[in-house]
This record gives sequence, C-alpha cells and structure tokens, in this order.
Amino acid sequence: MIEYKAYHKRSLGKRKRVHAVRKKKKEKQKPQGRLPLRQAIPVFAAVLAILLLGSAVAAAYSWLGRSDIFSVRIVDMNPCAHVTGDEVSGILRGVPRGNIWSLSKEQIGRRILSHPFVREVAVRKSFPDKLVVQIEEREPVAMINLDALYYVDERGDIFKRLTAYDPKNLPILTGFSRDDLTAKDAVTIQNLKRTIDLLRHAEAGVLSRNLSEIHFDAQDGYTLVTRDFGLRLKIGMMDFGKAMQRVEEAMQKLASLGQSKGVVDLKTEGRIYVRPGE
Repeated sequence: MIEYKAYHKRSLGKRKRVHAVRKKKKEKQKPQGRLPLRQAIPVFAAVLAILLLGSAVAAAYSWLGRSDIFSVRIVDMNPCAHVTGDEVSGILRGVPRGNIWSLSKEQIGRRILSHPFVREVAVRKSFPDKLVVQIEEREPVAMINLDALYYVDERGDIFKRLTAYDPKNLPILTGFSRDDLTAKDAVTIQNLKRTIDLLRHAEAGVLSRNLSEIHFDAQDGYTLVTRDFGLRLKIGMMDFGKAMQRVEEAMQKLASLGQSKGVVDLKTEGRIYVRPGE
C-alpha cells in the first residue's frame, strides 16, 4: 500500500507541472488583429497629410494653368530667312489659353514643323512668360517642274509648291516624274540627288549664276541650259568634275568664235559638236 501511494503522488505531481506549463504558454500568446489605438493614430495622420498635400498640389497646378501671370507674352526665336516671328505667334494663338504651363512643347513643335521651310525645331519654356524657339530652316537651291513648280533643298527634298509671291530665280530641274517621286521610287530619288550634286558642281564653276535649267533623261543623260542665251550643253552621264572642265573649255572656245546659242554636245571625248538650237 505504501508503494502504491508513493507512485500516485509522483504521477499526480508530474501532471500538475505539465498543466501549469501549458497555462503559462497560453498566457504568453498575445492576441492578433487590430492595431492598438496609440499605434493607429500616427498612421491615420500620415495618410491624411498625404491626401491634403495632394489636393494642395492639384489646386496649385490648376491655378497655374489658368493664371494670366503665365500667359506667353514673349517668343524668343532665332533669326530666320523664311520663317517670321509673326507666323510662330500665329501658331501659338491656335493653342488653348496660351498659358505656358498648359502648353505642350511637343505640340508646339509639331505645329511649327508644319511650316514648309522648317526642317527641325526645338522648343523650350522660360518662365514666367517666354517661349524659346530654335528653328533650322530648309534652304531652296532649285525648283523642280512637276506640272507645277516646287522648291527643292540641298538634300534633294521637295518641300513647297511655289505661289505667285515666291521668288523664282533658281535653276529649274526637269525630266522627273511626279508619280515616281510620289511613290518614292528608289531610282528616281537617287537620280534627283545626283542632279542636286551636279547643280553644286555647276554653281561652283563657270556656270555660277548663269544656270537656268538642268534637264535629266534616263537615256541621254544631263543637259545644262545657260541663263543668258539659252545655250544647251549636253554632258550625258560623265563624271561631274570632268563634265565641268569640258563645259569651261567649250564656253571659252565658243566665246572666241562668237557662238552663244545652239546645242553643244560634249559627250565625245576631245570633240565639241555645235548645232543650231532645237
């Protein structure tokens, strides 16, 4: 009997201790869920501050976009030969409100690029009321006859149909097809660029300021027409540098002979054939 009681006492003691440990573990576990009020207040205050700041920024931006203080009053543009400040100001008047905050530099740039003489443009805002416009112009070097006259620049780009008010004192390029150029035919475009190169050679030599027309024919090559007497100089498809040397020699010989009109065939090496005008 004594042994039985001692055994049960030990067993009961162990069970009580286990039970007590379990209670302690349960007491250590903290409830999860909502933040305590003292921790939540700073979070709410930060969110409210962000919302108020966003509203203030939006209100300020709206005011800036409507304020007359920032209306564009000055257009600072680099000097141009073909684009005027009045034309650029007219483009700006087409933009709603004309406020410098509300203006889009990209939109203004696209509008200015619609001017035929503008090749590239850079637009910059200078607060509070100035717009800085930097324009790179196209410079016409010739006119091309495509059932109507158009300006051509030094790159061979056709960019403006001439009106009654446009100067027409440039050489005329003839022999090109409007349909081929519109379709961007590679051979036609290459021939036009070569013609511009020939024009540079001619203007740098004896025909400077005395060139009226450059005619291109796919079979017969190039013919240069002088401005003073309408002399037609046929150079074919020979190298342009060599062609200009032959033109200079022929012009000197014709001047010594008193011959200033007609057709001069320079395509045959070492020979000059002259015949009456066609």
